[in-house]
Amino acid sequence: MKPQRILAPVDFSESMPGTLQCAAAFAREFGAAITLLHVVKPDQSFITHEIARFQLAEAVRDARECQLNKLIDVLWANEVKAEALVAVGIPHLQIVNEAKEITADLIIMGTQGPAGIWGLFRRSTTSKVVRYAPCPVLVVPLFGHGVPVSSPMLRSFDS
Repeated sequence: MKPQRILAPVDFSESMPGTLQCAAAFAREFGAAITLLHVVKPDQSFITHEIARFQLAEAVRDARECQLNKLIDVLWANEVKAEALVAVGIPHLQIVNEAKEITADLIIMGTQGPAGIWGLFRRSTTSKVVRYAPCPVLVVPLFGHGVPVSSPMLRSFDS
């Protein structure tokens, strides 16, 4: 498999640096393009009016898109072909739909914590994307929570 189109959903959490590093490594290795996707969850409170919810979601969407574009410029400039997308909706559905729309060959996304195998069975966004994605999903653990760098398994790839 030689991915040409990588979807990297990001949520500005502590898992984001690992996701970005991994996506960039794949993009450099295979000459792939990266689509960074951030999903803004709609406000579900009953206090706000429908118009106010829409305006808030659009304001957050615009701000996040600006942040993602700046991030792309700072991290990769012209080194990696990348674009920023921001959607409003339910995260796992938006990620799966965007993967279909851009015909992604690979989704690279982070986890929310040191969940290990248990995290795949929980109802997390990552587990739902793994279950419903139209392409392979590479899950990047949080730094310090995955396989230790001194692990024999990782050292075997260095030789």
